Amino acid sequence: MMRRFAWLSLSCWFVVLLLAAMTAGGQEAPVVPTRPADGQLDPTREIQHPVLFSSFHQPLPEQYIWTHDPAHQSDAQQEAPRYFRVNFHLDGAPPAAELYLAGPGNADVFVNGSEAERVAADPLSRISPKVFVIDVTRLLRTGDNVIAIAVDHGDRLVAKILPAPPGVLAPAILISGPEWKATKDKTDGWMSASFDDSDWPAVDAEGGIESNIDFFQWNQDAGMYMWPGYQGESPFLAHTFLPAEKVSDVYAGLGSFENVDALTSGNEDPAQEFIVHQGPAHAPNEYVPTLTLDFGREIAGRVQVVSDSPAPLTVSIAYGESIDEAHDEPYLGVDVLHVTPHGTGLGPKSSFRYAQIRFLSGTPEMKFRAIRVEDIFYPVQYQGSFESSDKLLNEIWETGAYTTHLCMQNDIWDAPKRDRGRWMGDTDISGRVSDAVFADRFLLKDTLTRLVGPLPLHDAVNGIPGYSSYWFTELADFYKHTGDKDYVASMHDRILALLAFMDLDFDAENHFINHTHEWLYVDWSPGLNGISPETQKATTLEYVRAYHAGAWLLRELGDTENAVHWEQRADALTQTSQKRDWTAGRSTDSGSFGPRWQTNAMAVLSGVAKPEQYGDIWQNVLSHVGEKTYQPSVISPYYGAYVLDAMAEIGHRQAALDWIREYWGGMIHEGATSFWEAYDPAWPKDDPHVDLQADDTAGYRISLAHGWSSGPTYWLMEQVLGIQPTGPGFATVTIRPDLVDLDWAKGGEPTPHGLLRVNLTKEHGLTATVDVPEGMTATVEFPVKAGMQHVLVNGKAARGRLVEGGKRIAVAVKAGRSEVREE
Repeated sequence: MMRRFAWLSLSCWFVVLLLAAMTAGGQEAPVVPTRPADGQLDPTREIQHPVLFSSFHQPLPEQYIWTHDPAHQSDAQQEAPRYFRVNFHLDGAPPAAELYLAGPGNADVFVNGSEAERVAADPLSRISPKVFVIDVTRLLRTGDNVIAIAVDHGDRLVAKILPAPPGVLAPAILISGPEWKATKDKTDGWMSASFDDSDWPAVDAEGGIESNIDFFQWNQDAGMYMWPGYQGESPFLAHTFLPAEKVSDVYAGLGSFENVDALTSGNEDPAQEFIVHQGPAHAPNEYVPTLTLDFGREIAGRVQVVSDSPAPLTVSIAYGESIDEAHDEPYLGVDVLHVTPHGTGLGPKSSFRYAQIRFLSGTPEMKFRAIRVEDIFYPVQYQGSFESSDKLLNEIWETGAYTTHLCMQNDIWDAPKRDRGRWMGDTDISGRVSDAVFADRFLLKDTLTRLVGPLPLHDAVNGIPGYSSYWFTELADFYKHTGDKDYVASMHDRILALLAFMDLDFDAENHFINHTHEWLYVDWSPGLNGISPETQKATTLEYVRAYHAGAWLLRELGDTENAVHWEQRADALTQTSQKRDWTAGRSTDSGSFGPRWQTNAMAVLSGVAKPEQYGDIWQNVLSHVGEKTYQPSVISPYYGAYVLDAMAEIGHRQAALDWIREYWGGMIHEGATSFWEAYDPAWPKDDPHVDLQADDTAGYRISLAHGWSSGPTYWLMEQVLGIQPTGPGFATVTIRPDLVDLDWAKGGEPTPHGLLRVNLTKEHGLTATVDVPEGMTATVEFPVKAGMQHVLVNGKAARGRLVEGGKRIAVAVKAGRSEVREE
């Protein structure tokens, strides 16, 4: 389901570097938030002097190239052979020369007509592309030279020759680029130095291998960290180095370790450096010295090995989000790292907590200045906050915020381990957290733009109809939080085009027929992905919600005519869904939109369910949320966020809060430091990671840091603190405080006008203290006893309008501090 998007050159990213710095507020970025003080979060572990990627790295100039044809369209075309040639001149043959080649699965390399080497990647390896290193010293000559390469099983090629021993970075004497030629048609003598390639077409050059944000996604560059000089990052990311918190599973084999504590101290004193004594040469593999580093929490980054030995060293690295994954089945497999004398080696970039290191070969005494993690992160500040009398809820809020932050990499990803790409369903949840906690604009705008793609539109977002709907809901949430009308206006034509494309999926009677033949997906739960009556029903409800959001955006842009049209389409689909899917009065008297939590939640959120139907939906379906039925009707943390929203909408915040404690708190109790892609409290506990189920699979492949699982973070801010922007950029905001069963809660949310703070206590009845920035119209919807007509605002009676059937009074509060309570 991956698709290619319009690419942005790295030079453009330098323009946005200032934006990223402004977003970070010029502050050191916290890694893990803790308790808020005066609305601001303090880090449990501060990043000291984080360095932006662009400040230490010059992007590599070698380019990805391929034949000038539509080779990306099918796997069969990618497997077909391609032939490449380039002529180049050398003033003198170097004493050492290594050809680096990556991209294809197989290659046959000729230098000046002589075969240098035939190479092939392991087809079972999860790390791709394979970087091949070929010694071409003996074949190069002073004057004109020709490289000819036959490749297959790939869709791009990058190459360079360095005049240095393997693994040593030096100025290249040849790089791949637009001067290369390539063809699909094999001709006799094509590899000869004297062959006339004047009729061969020039290659398609895709730009430098670090010049494009899309090159760093979907784990497609996991093998490129073996490429000399490769960093593979967007320039707006920052990095810092952290030691392990703990070393475990220390096994010296026939050797021994010295100064193991140096791996956790971060001290690079040569007198206390970490040393591995290898033992007898050529010892059996099972006796290789091995240990596991525990970094204490999930981290997005890569392991860095800094040698202090005078000879080359070889180690292997295996990552794991859980320790069992690192030991038994690491997602990226085992990466063998060759470290030059006194050099530095980098493992692949991924997300992990544990790294198993095996010391394979080197000098009898292998010395290391450091083996640590290079933490790579988007430098934003934790501006939003939540704290309450319930420590578990506080940890859940923090863990959700941190999970979203981990997924903010080269755009907002679903996960930093797998898939490492843009998915709109994931972004609808993590985007709401980003809006409420980080107030980020740049990364979210770029993600939304690339997800919808350029005009004309030919596909659903991510190829999933329901994900098209979430593009609208997140764009609307973004606009309410930021007020960035220029960006929304830039999306106007795409708003109309995507709505029109979505509407193709209905027949004349407004029944969903999937006319566009896309993959239907609602949730990783039986019957809710793939074509089924339930996915068609739920997708229709998602579309209704999207049509309402799209119409609101169009009305905000002054496009009243189209806004009215899409409101009418939403109303028409609502009537059809009510008539077809509401079960009351049929075989039984009970009412619902079917037995599934997901579908009924979306019926509520879309407005298809009528308020008078809420009682039946609760009684017959949503009241059973959290019950341990041990049945296959599981729900992912992703759709769990929408269920929480629906439970709040129909007035059952206590039940929602209880489920947050049980479900997301269950992950915390099982050791989560970030929220998992999938979870069910009923699943086995011996090795929780291997028993997780999602993505039509189970086991260690499932991510333990997934942005779509962070819903409780925004929910606690919206439903407990009650902060709900209603107009663009918080021009208007409703504050609906609800302590539920808590004794107190406090926090704040960033707005374009400043930080909006809310402090709730129950000491003498509910009291809400709100700090409203200038330029904002705020309404507090305060709970009152039946018959009450006013509340006290700063000690004075204030009348307002009754809402929620007289259970609350909505009163306007001015900028500054206001204390609202019952008389």
